[in-house]
Amino acid sequence: MEELDIIELLYALKDKLKYIITTVIIFALLGLIYSKFLVTPMYKSSTSFVLSKSKSQSETNITSNEAITQSDITLNSKLVSTYSEIIRSKTIAKTVIQSLGLDMSVSEFISNVSVSSKADTELIIVTVSNENGKLAADIANSLTEVFRDKVNDVYNIDNLSVIDIAEPTDAPYNIGTVKNIALFAIVGLVLSCAVVFVIVYFDDTVKDEKDIENLLNIPVIASIPKLETDEEGGKFKWKKVK
Repeated sequence: MEELDIIELLYALKDKLKYIITTVIIFALLGLIYSKFLVTPMYKSSTSFVLSKSKSQSETNITSNEAITQSDITLNSKLVSTYSEIIRSKTIAKTVIQSLGLDMSVSEFISNVSVSSKADTELIIVTVSNENGKLAADIANSLTEVFRDKVNDVYNIDNLSVIDIAEPTDAPYNIGTVKNIALFAIVGLVLSCAVVFVIVYFDDTVKDEKDIENLLNIPVIASIPKLETDEEGGKFKWKKVK
C-alpha cells in the first residue's frame, strides 16, 4: 500500500487484539522471571561522618570548648575531596579485606564502594553494595574505622565524627519486580503493535471494492457475491466475497 490507512490499521489492531494481549502477558511473565531468577539481588548500606574540630587542636588549645573556627571549616572543606579519595584507596581496601576475611579482590572491593559528599558541607557518605546485606553493613562500618585510623596516622589529627552507622537492609536496591514487569509488558505491547503495523503497511492484497478503485483508479460498478450452501438446511445463501 502506498500510504497507511489509519482506519485499516485500527481495524487490524482490533482483529489481532487477542494476540497483542497474549504477547503482553508473555512479556510480563518474562519480566517476572527475570526479576525473580535471573538478577542477583544486591544490597546497599551507608554510613556517614562529618569533619569536626580536630581533637589534637582541642587538647592543645586552652579554650578547647570554643565553637569551630573559620580556619577549621576551611581546612575541613579542603580535606573532603582528599578524604573521599583515601577511602577508596588500595591500602584501605586491603586492610578491610584482611580484617573481615573477605574473599574478593581489591579492585572488586573498590568497585562496590562509593563516596559522596553533601554540597557546602563537611558531611561524607560511604555506601557499600554487596550480595549480603549484613556483610555490606559490616564492610561500611569497618571501612570507616580503618579510614579514621589512617587519617590519624597520615595527618596526626582526629577530626572524624560518625553521624550514622551502617545497618543491614532486607530490600535489594537493584530489583524492582513491579517496575520490571511493567517495562517488559510495555515492550511486548510495542513489539506486537509494530508487527501488526508492518503487516498492514506491506499488505498489497485486494480486499474490497475500495482497494480495486484505488489500484485501478476506476469506479466499481457492481460486485458478485459468493453463493454458499447452508450446512444445516442445505439452502443457499449469499456471501460477500472478501
